[in-house]
Amino acid sequence: MEKGFELIAIQPFEDKRGSLKKIIMKSQLKENEQIEEAYLLYSEKGSVRGNHYHKKTLEYFVIVSGFAKVALMNLETKTFEEINISSSDNLILIVSPNVVHAFKNVEDLPLIMLAISTREYNKLDTDTFPMEILH
Repeated sequence: MEKGFELIAIQPFEDKRGSLKKIIMKSQLKENEQIEEAYLLYSEKGSVRGNHYHKKTLEYFVIVSGFAKVALMNLETKTFEEINISSSDNLILIVSPNVVHAFKNVEDLPLIMLAISTREYNKLDTDTFPMEILH
């Protein structure tokens, strides 16, 4: 991942019942990489989440509902990018270590994101380093 992040387009399976979106499969993980944590984030209009980076953790993000303004800054290359992602885009955002990431809900409806992490959060051994890139 040259930029330190990657967007993967997914094709939902749809039938009369609705749709199914596969977010991550074991075959996508690198050798010795495993999923240690998954959580849902609910964000109200104007709220910002993230504004941090990790030195060891790889994360996967999916917009379940709503629209997010996403800011990403690669600490190694110093490249900065802002993108917009909505739930209808059917995209998975993979964020590598040493990439600052932040998400802002810019709509009236709540933003709901699924986050999947290769490292479980531990407040005694945190891998979360604050850095504000999105207000």
